This record gives sequence, structure tokens and C-alpha cells, in this order.
Amino acid sequence: MEYLIVIVILLVILLVLFFAYANKQGLEWEKQYKIEIGKYYKLTPEQSSKQNSFDGLCYFDEMISPIDAGIRMPKGEKIFVFFDNLNLMAYKSTGNFKFGGVFFRQKIAPSLYLRAGAGKFGLSKSWQADAIGSLYVTNKGIFFDGDQKNIKLPWAKIMRETIEPGSIQLEKNNGAPILFNGAIDPKDAAIMMLVGKLYEHL
Repeated sequence: MEYLIVIVILLVILLVLFFAYANKQGLEWEKQYKIEIGKYYKLTPEQSSKQNSFDGLCYFDEMISPIDAGIRMPKGEKIFVFFDNLNLMAYKSTGNFKFGGVFFRQKIAPSLYLRAGAGKFGLSKSWQADAIGSLYVTNKGIFFDGDQKNIKLPWAKIMRETIEPGSIQLEKNNGAPILFNGAIDPKDAAIMMLVGKLYEHL
């Protein structure tokens, strides 16, 4: 019994340390992300790290140029950054069944029961990788070149982009959001955010 208690305590300690480490890494990523954005507003790292939003004169167009990513885009469309090895996620069935609800069973006579209730029976769903590929960020919008699926979306149809250390989520003005999972560099994330902000009205 004492041995089991020790194991449980050790597992709890490991979980606490894991979440503390993950939280620290997330805070460090966010700080670096803000510093990278601040460079284009000519702010110092200290000033940038304290910002909750960035306003004022942005020098992005003067400080960065389109890149050659090895693919041909339509005339006038320029690539500023791309993310490689991203998983396009889809919320779909796992192949397993699930059943849930509230039920009532009452004996009303020997070997006779009254049963009632309500519930749902269906396939379980979860986020799963639907394709793997590269996400290109351009002055016109985003383009995902995947092994199973391609997506092209203009900035005018993207309401909001949420960029985190392990994912990019694009909220569209209609339909379900688009989710990409993978390692996101804060420097590239800053460029994507600024491109979307500067070219959203094109």
C-alpha cells in the first residue's frame, strides 16, 4: 500500500513538473513572438515584450522582401514566409462507437421492470491529421500545399488567425475553422501576423 502511495506521489510530481515546463516554454515563445513583431515597429526587445497590441507606424515593407519558395504563384502574388511539415487537421470519426445519456429502471412487479431514458448513440470523433504539407503566406492570402489536399484562402475570407507554438488556426467568415498542427517558429509567426494585418484589405 505504501509503495502504491509513493508511485502516485511521484506521478503527481512528474505531472506538475511537466505542466510547469510546458507553461514556461509557452511564455518564452510568446515573449519571442512579441519581440519579433516589435522589430518591425522599431521597438526594443524590452518594449516589445510588454506590449499587448502593436499600433503605430510599421516598417514591415521596408524591412522585409518576398522570398523564393520554389513554387510559381499567380502574377502579383508574393510569398513572405512558409511553414513546412504542418498537419492539416480534421474533426472526424475515430471508428469507435460511443453511447451516453440518462436512464431510469424501476421494478413494478416480479420480473417486470419499467425502463425509460434518453441518450445518444454514434461514432466518436476527434482531431486527426487529414494531410501533411507546407503552408505559404502571401500578400493575397494563404495557400496550403498538402499531400492529400490543397487549400487556398484570401485574406478577405479570414476573420482571425490564432498562432501558437504548436498550431495555427484560421477562423473563416463562414464555415468551420482551419487548423494546422506543427512546430511554429516565433519569427515566422510574426511575419504571418503582420502580412495578414497589412494585406487584409487587398
